[in-house]
Amino acid sequence: MKLDRRNFVKHVSIGLFTMSFLGKVDPKLAAAIALPDDIQKAKDIDNLQGLEKTHTPKLKIPMVAEDGRFVPIELTLDHPMEKDHFVESVDVIVLSDPITTKGRFLFSPQNGKPHLKFQTRMAAGTTTVYAVIACSKHGRWVGDAMIRIVGGGC
Repeated sequence: MKLDRRNFVKHVSIGLFTMSFLGKVDPKLAAAIALPDDIQKAKDIDNLQGLEKTHTPKLKIPMVAEDGRFVPIELTLDHPMEKDHFVESVDVIVLSDPITTKGRFLFSPQNGKPHLKFQTRMAAGTTTVYAVIACSKHGRWVGDAMIRIVGGGC
């Protein structure tokens, strides 16, 4: 089979549709497929221990959003921002959405404490929003929150 631009776009579209469909049917299955093994997650979000306290991003999103065109997301993280130990980046991801990456934010020690507040667009349905931080010393960590979108924006 010749892989020209038309076939490439066709195959990528089918793959994205499949991933989107899997996410809407079972968000945990989509997360298992797409989140790499090297991402660390807190064992008990209500009782953070050790590195979990400073490396688990806290997402503040509404439990229900009436309009998927304007979904507010706020992220806070109490992490040191020193020359040799700082948050390098934050990725906000919604695996069950047609556009999975909602933003990539880069930081340096000069930024101060990582804090994000923005609006994004999401498809209708119940889904999980993931925030993946990259620490210069301790690797990648994830925090998540569930949201139900009543009216889709995508």
